[in-house]
Amino acid sequence: MDKTLVIYFSKYGTTKRYAEWIAEELKGNIFEIKNGKNIDFNEYNIIVLGSGLYAGNIKGINLLENSFNKIKDKKIVLFTCGLEDYNKIENINNVNKRLFKVIPKELLDRIKIFYLQGGINNKQLNLKHKIMMAMLKYMTMKKGIDKMNEEDKEFLETYGQKIDFTDSKNIKEIIGYCKNNRRRGNYA
Repeated sequence: MDKTLVIYFSKYGTTKRYAEWIAEELKGNIFEIKNGKNIDFNEYNIIVLGSGLYAGNIKGINLLENSFNKIKDKKIVLFTCGLEDYNKIENINNVNKRLFKVIPKELLDRIKIFYLQGGINNKQLNLKHKIMMAMLKYMTMKKGIDKMNEEDKEFLETYGQKIDFTDSKNIKEIIGYCKNNRRRGNYA
């Protein structure tokens, strides 16, 4: 029987929610990144890492990199959590560009990547993220209404509001992949 480890980093809670759902569904152990420094990967067959993308970086990827020799023959899953609509291929391509810059090729060749839509609560954002969101709003408005796409318009309509796209149904593909006997992943 496969034994699963779910590791996550969640700044505002949506990645944590997904990690909890995945761990529950797979009957796995769950650790928050800051508490997972001394993990014994040897007892697990499946390693799941969940993180948002923070300035193009993935919290916890270094934990997998540093343990690569211990985990390289295990099933490794990465799920990212963001505001993008991942039903649109251009959003996946944009995220992949960022991921491929920070994930070493040898790890990338062994990992299966999933994209989950999270949420945002502007009242919870720290100052740095509030400034980043304000800059994004400014840049979006600067485009002019005739050059905005649907996502730009939706962003402006919902700016400052609490938005939550998390849904336990979104983990279905991850669960299916983890329960499949195939060991190695390749990115989507």
